[in-house]
Amino acid sequence: MLLVGMILGVLTLAFFMAGDLYEYQDTVDGVHLPSVDAIVCLAGGRGRIAAAGDIWYRYRESRNHLPELYLSGLGPQSTWNLLGRQFRSGVRDVIRPENVVIEKESFNTVANARWLARYAVEHNWSRILLMTSPYHMKRARYIFERVASGMGKRLAIETLSVYQEPFEPGEWRTNLHGIKVTVVEYVKWVYYRYFWKPETGM
Repeated sequence: MLLVGMILGVLTLAFFMAGDLYEYQDTVDGVHLPSVDAIVCLAGGRGRIAAAGDIWYRYRESRNHLPELYLSGLGPQSTWNLLGRQFRSGVRDVIRPENVVIEKESFNTVANARWLARYAVEHNWSRILLMTSPYHMKRARYIFERVASGMGKRLAIETLSVYQEPFEPGEWRTNLHGIKVTVVEYVKWVYYRYFWKPETGM
């Protein structure tokens, strides 16, 4: 009973504190796009890949340096043809396989970060634009920064959240899905912020 009480206490506290996740402020406003070596999209959330494709398209239209589109954690079954269906029609018309890195090995945020850091070292990337859902961004950026640093890679991380969830950030407590993903993510954030230590080295 004591254990059950502790778990309920933690979840109750998380319910009241989890809104802090949405107080994170992106470094990019979606209008003014900074020069980056890659757009890094964490797969898993609905609409993330389509949104990342749209941002890549905007870089292409701006006629500035065109970053690579790095899609992280797509899974071993991913193919170029399956991926193409997730882009909007205008993006599908112009994007080519050589513009996209399909990373199939990672299975969580830490693995996403480690595979990205290795690739950034190999290709001499110094700045990326990280895209994921708003509830995930605070933890994702923290993990990416810590992992890259632990592997000896200086990597500047810009962020742009993808607002594709079936609930608004300010209304997550009124939606069962919003409660689930936000509370679980907050518990993860507390763990990674205060207890987790990244491995070092490549």
